[in-house]
Amino acid sequence: MALILTDDEQALAESVRKFVADRSPLTSLRQLMASGQPYDADVWKQLSAQLGLAGLTIAEEHGGAGAGVSALSVALTELGAGLVASPLLGCVLAAEALARLDDETARGELLPQIAAGELIATLALTSGFGGHVTASGSGAGVTLTGTVSPVLSGAEAGLLLVPAEGADGTAIYLVDGAAAGLTRTRLTSVDHSRSLARVSFSGTPARRLAGDAATALAAAQDLGNLAIASESAGAMRACIEMTSAYARIRVAFGQPIGAFQAVKHRLADMDKAWELGCAALRDAARAGDEEPGRFPVAASVARVLLAGAYAEAAVDTVHLHGGIGFTWEHDAHLYYKNGLSNKVLLGAPGEQLDRLADALGI
Repeated sequence: MALILTDDEQALAESVRKFVADRSPLTSLRQLMASGQPYDADVWKQLSAQLGLAGLTIAEEHGGAGAGVSALSVALTELGAGLVASPLLGCVLAAEALARLDDETARGELLPQIAAGELIATLALTSGFGGHVTASGSGAGVTLTGTVSPVLSGAEAGLLLVPAEGADGTAIYLVDGAAAGLTRTRLTSVDHSRSLARVSFSGTPARRLAGDAATALAAAQDLGNLAIASESAGAMRACIEMTSAYARIRVAFGQPIGAFQAVKHRLADMDKAWELGCAALRDAARAGDEEPGRFPVAASVARVLLAGAYAEAAVDTVHLHGGIGFTWEHDAHLYYKNGLSNKVLLGAPGEQLDRLADALGI
């Protein structure tokens, strides 16, 4: 296992980091918050079409880069550090589910569009928040009924992949974003970098995809765990850097607050937890590319370690900035809210631990 980035991965990290600094600084997120827009369409176009991030894990035969899980983790780490708002995670999950199914027609038709950023897709994964969809009919007459919430980029997606229970078990269905009977309501989220929606189906036309839905959904959940761990690693790094810089310049009792043990120890604890989480993340990313049998457990471990550590580090970031850390004008609260979101997205901590226990057979 290599815990150090390869030359190609370092180059990708530097490219994405520069892009975030130039095209999507935190001031851009505040502008989106003020406008009510879920993401910047120009930024998304450049992320997907120019940097090719939407197609990193999609096979070359379907228009992607075929770069693998490690490359995706590297890119998401840098995007997480900048809290970049985009529909990328939803697209990644949808593409993974499509790739794991046996519907070659759907793969050939849809994956190239997702890879190019021309189609925003998402996977309506259910979690402890609830949601159930049923399918009725057959062939071209299949319709869906029910509700799923929250769905990543559910209000913006032009295509939704929806797990639904039919007469012969669970399958994954394609639903066009403009389909009749489809209602999408954007949810108010504490995390302004995420777009979430409640998606309801009322006799909504759908197309059943061939293949094992359980396998595809499990693979998407595993990749989602790695993705959230990666974003958390980047955001936690940003919290540590921000807080360390402040501790050097904020003076109290005649010296920088970083000289006080109460501050130094908390920063050291943050850094220790981050280093441990990053080691688990690199292990998971490598497993995804080289040892797929280990990936479900490794991705769960990375998610549990980093999402929890990031949430705690975000709280410390607010506290260690003193009074200014609690203000709307400071960026600390943006990371705090994102940390809360990352802990529960695609499954709360208890669900993640249950999933890890199941994967370990305990």
